[in-house]
Amino acid sequence: MSYEAFWSISSKVRTTMRGAPEQVIEPRPGKEHLAERYWAQRSRLLVANKHDTVSGRLVAVYSDTPSVGSGWVPVGVEEDVEAKSLCAWWNSTPVRLMLLNRRSKKLTYPSWSLDQLRSIPVPSPASPGWEGLLAAYEQACDIELLPLRDAEKCEGRRIIDRAAAHVLGVPESTIADWRRRLAIEPTISNRPAEASADQLS
Repeated sequence: MSYEAFWSISSKVRTTMRGAPEQVIEPRPGKEHLAERYWAQRSRLLVANKHDTVSGRLVAVYSDTPSVGSGWVPVGVEEDVEAKSLCAWWNSTPVRLMLLNRRSKKLTYPSWSLDQLRSIPVPSPASPGWEGLLAAYEQACDIELLPLRDAEKCEGRRIIDRAAAHVLGVPESTIADWRRRLAIEPTISNRPAEASADQLS
């Protein structure tokens, strides 16, 4: 049996929150049972366990077809609405900040353990602003998200962050300031710290 999986985290392949598996995988002889066990965990929501901070666009994708991945971890969600809402939340600036604070080793290409991914807080369907996350996903799911260094030019990120601000109960301007500061952080902008400081002054 073959499986369709998300096999690339490349910013050339992964440009929008709504994605589709691009790789057909054939289990190795004798490993079919392991493949079946992993396939049983398939989900419509997948989050990245590694990321290029300079060129990467997404840290979560939604798939119309439940799938698994390499570099992508399926998340156990029961409802389609929940998967879409959490996809928007996971790609918001607040979650980006939390993920970057969990970096180790190579700062421009971090990888995260399952425990680190599980430690990221997520809102519940009863949270204020939950419906806004779903609306943000529906509005921005097919908009090409620019790398974080170009966040100020990215309409999709503004839509997502507007919803995230409502969830957190903070002004939208606060999230916008975080986004602007992240965009010029040296391991994201790929520019010297001195140049980043000039942009803040």
